[in-house]
Amino acid sequence: MKIGAKLAELRRKKGLTQEQLADQLGVSAPAVSKWETDNSYPDITLLCPLARALGSNVDTLLRFEEQLSSQEVVDKVNAAMESARLEGWEAGQRLLDELLRQYPNSEALKYNAALAQNVYRMLYPEADQELRRQWTARKTELLREVQTTGSREYWESATLMLAQTAAAEGRLDEAENLLKELPEQAIDSTSVRAQIHLRRGEPEEALKVIQKRLHTLVWQVQSCLGAMLFPDVTDTERALEVCRVYQAVDRLFGLGGLYDGLFFEVYVKAGRWEEAADRLERYVDATLRTITAPRSELFSPGVETAERPASSREVRLLLLKGLEEGEEYLPVLQSEKARAALERLRASLDG
Repeated sequence: MKIGAKLAELRRKKGLTQEQLADQLGVSAPAVSKWETDNSYPDITLLCPLARALGSNVDTLLRFEEQLSSQEVVDKVNAAMESARLEGWEAGQRLLDELLRQYPNSEALKYNAALAQNVYRMLYPEADQELRRQWTARKTELLREVQTTGSREYWESATLMLAQTAAAEGRLDEAENLLKELPEQAIDSTSVRAQIHLRRGEPEEALKVIQKRLHTLVWQVQSCLGAMLFPDVTDTERALEVCRVYQAVDRLFGLGGLYDGLFFEVYVKAGRWEEAADRLERYVDATLRTITAPRSELFSPGVETAERPASSREVRLLLLKGLEEGEEYLPVLQSEKARAALERLRASLDG
């Protein structure tokens, strides 16, 4: 093991001479010189004090390599994949194996090396079943190593990929058990859950899983669009474009939302009272109607299928109170159509 160059590099980075380092450790300067020229090694009892003096750790001293950064991992794995493309998958794998020997504790490297096994399938689609089995086995081995580290950054992804592999190979109970290990707010496992149902001959259940996920994502998109408008809107045209996109999403998926309320607020903030009055009229009418079920061909039957009032009595009451008490709405309520809308809203509460 040659660690001398690393010791010298770390010492210089700390701005220490050999004599100063020797004084800190209670050894002679020639002893430090011998370590740095690989003519001898530090006593094992000095490793921890030596690492502290150099602002490093024993692991780094003995491996004489720092951990790879995320970008370095990507660059090195990409270089290995380029070798696999030009010289054959074995050349790429040799480079990966050498990297894994040099950096045995790098989760990022192990995870990306596991992904590389899938790249071989794309580079060499004519590969026989034995080679494919070999790549899958290596990928599984690396992913299990990552999974045992407990680092959430890669653990969740590794667990999901292991479940994916198990489902693809028909080990459905194993795939389900792996998915149960994932936290509730973990990465999206929809495709794997759907695959398990399909493998079990349950296409309707697979469709439900996908439809429910779609419903969640659509609502998240609308929530993000709404959040882009608050708390302050200084660019009216940009805000109106966000409203139009919100409206388009709502109509496309048949969610029956009350997007006119967004337009109304934007026009109020912009001081465009006539347009605000027009939107208020449409907004109030929208709150009084009945919302039909979302599009059944897109969403699961378990997702809000029944027709329902667009708003509850409590919501309408809060809306009325806000409009009557909000000083910023006074200019809008000078409009006859806005006052008429307010009367219809008030009447709905008396019924």
